[in-house]
Amino acid sequence: MKRLRRRKNATKEVVSQMEKRVEEDISADEKVVGYLPTGCTVLNLALSDRVDGGFGMGKIANVIGDSSSGKSILALSVFAECAHNEAFSDYRLIYDEPEQACEFDIERLFGVKTKERIEPPAVDDEGLPLCSETVQDFHANIHKALDDGRPFVYILDSLDALDALEDQKKAEEMIKAREKGTEVAGTYGMAKPKAISWILRHIVGRIKRTRSALIIISQTRDNISPVSFAKKTRSGGRALKFYSTHEMWLAVSGSIKRKGREVGIHTKIKITKNKLTGRKEDNVVVPIYREYGVDDIGASIDFLVSEGYWKKRGQKIVARDFELEVTRKKLIREIEEKELKGELDKIVGNVWAEICEALRLDRKPKYGR
Repeated sequence: MKRLRRRKNATKEVVSQMEKRVEEDISADEKVVGYLPTGCTVLNLALSDRVDGGFGMGKIANVIGDSSSGKSILALSVFAECAHNEAFSDYRLIYDEPEQACEFDIERLFGVKTKERIEPPAVDDEGLPLCSETVQDFHANIHKALDDGRPFVYILDSLDALDALEDQKKAEEMIKAREKGTEVAGTYGMAKPKAISWILRHIVGRIKRTRSALIIISQTRDNISPVSFAKKTRSGGRALKFYSTHEMWLAVSGSIKRKGREVGIHTKIKITKNKLTGRKEDNVVVPIYREYGVDDIGASIDFLVSEGYWKKRGQKIVARDFELEVTRKKLIREIEEKELKGELDKIVGNVWAEICEALRLDRKPKYGR
């Protein structure tokens, strides 16, 4: 009984601390630059145990996923969160997109502020955007951003679209050699991992000192099974994992349909490296709509239901905190129209704190306090 009471008291203390922290985190007057918001409260918590942000500032993160698994939407959501957060008013939002495949309507999905704040890593003589084409370009562009002196959030989308100058030259030599019926000595394709390792080693310290953030997006070679998350390959070598504070893998776990047509996807996220909390998570599911983006409210509701905090009765959800028993669609509308998003964040944060407390060992500290 004594152990049970201690457990309950400890849980109450953690929840109380979380409530105070959440209230501070969502205060409009507070400038928070310690963490980079992802646009999804549940994902923020999975990455950092905080509702206000997930990725650590001064850090490198690697986001890996299948094609059309929501990588770019999540990246642009990070920019949108920064653009609408006064704490990041002095930050540059640099989008390095070697793929040149982003056709999203940035203004419609993420707002005018986001569109105005996003900038390319470089421009040509006519003022047109210039994105990296090789790892050497990326090296030059991020060094230029660091030399500028202003803090920044730099997203490379994606590393797979970059080549290495050495590999380009080797490929040309191999083509010419085949035409002559000869062979070229040496290995093709190894220059890129070596270059990435060297680049990350030389910029990681400067990113930390400037309180900037670098998110590198990687493409998987094969589709990931959302059930097993079977290991897949990615370009860039092992340096990416070594220097990243966070490493997360994205896979499509299902489609969202209306009137028989797909309007979005459920993206399952597995966090395989987390140097902020030390925990790995594989149960983060985020709804992403083609015409809306990341559904933060929907993800929070699904989390509370999946954890059993809110119950389901048939097609309705019993949201006891709001004294509502309605369908998921109506619950989302109620939260939006009555501006209950802040309260929802507090609830999700408290439930997360209780889960974390339940996972702690009920042991006396080995080295005291």
